[in-house]
Amino acid sequence: MDKNKFLEQVEQAYQFRFRSPIRAPGVPIGVAMLNLAMEKLGKVEKLGAIAEARACLSDAIQALTGCTVGNKLLKIYEEIGRYALTLYDRSSGEGVRVFVDLKRIDAEKTPETYRFFLRHRPREVQTDMKARAASASLIIEELTRTDWSIFGWEKVIVADLQREKFLPVKVCSKCGESFTCQKEDDSECLVCSGRLAYYRKS
Repeated sequence: MDKNKFLEQVEQAYQFRFRSPIRAPGVPIGVAMLNLAMEKLGKVEKLGAIAEARACLSDAIQALTGCTVGNKLLKIYEEIGRYALTLYDRSSGEGVRVFVDLKRIDAEKTPETYRFFLRHRPREVQTDMKARAASASLIIEELTRTDWSIFGWEKVIVADLQREKFLPVKVCSKCGESFTCQKEDDSECLVCSGRLAYYRKS
């Protein structure tokens, strides 16, 4: 793939994060994986996507495919925790899964990528935005230099082609706000029922 186009796509994925100052190294990796998946899958009428991790991978997918959490065309199985994605045809289930093949990552030829996937990077990468951006730049250089050879891919058939349902809405009997209900007999939102209290009033 053309390096300039790749860099443009990486920037597009970063902008998707709504001007976040974080230049996370996982974003260019996700963009490269996405390009490989699209190349192997070919053009499809109804595209669907699955991410096996959340973080940067889902940002790249949402920014570049139009499959988003909001339109329910992106499913995220973060409990799997593998840095892998699948693009598929929602009509047939035929798809392509792209994954990081650790056997192809050479600690000498691609040291930053190696450290990224084995979590061997210095602590400052987690807290210092300049250090993180520098790590991302190194990974971009390594990806383009090795022609994305660290990825494996396989043809798959996606089992569940059902689009996630839009949940029904009710008005909470306590706070009076509308909420999407998980169960048909819900009368209170999760906060008022005490099942999910992520804040307290100050």
